[in-house]
Amino acid sequence: MQITDRAMEKLEDLRDATAHEEGQGITLVMTEAGELGFAISSPRKSDQVFERNGEPVMIIPESLVEPLETVVLDYVETPEQTGFTLDQQE
Repeated sequence: MQITDRAMEKLEDLRDATAHEEGQGITLVMTEAGELGFAISSPRKSDQVFERNGEPVMIIPESLVEPLETVVLDYVETPEQTGFTLDQQE
């Protein structure tokens, strides 16, 4: 997975606005409905971790690393849409 600078900024803002302990970040999770969501947790050794200033911002669990390896996480703000997007790399 790749994460754009804009998405990293928004993820960092989201993490900082959410009650969390030092060393925790936003973890991408698969819901029971098969959709991706966010949770706050500490990274495990096998996770892919995106950091900023030495702190985890985005954590991809080992089980999602391979399925998402060709995906780009971005954040868009347009009249039609505001939020995170997942797109295949070009």
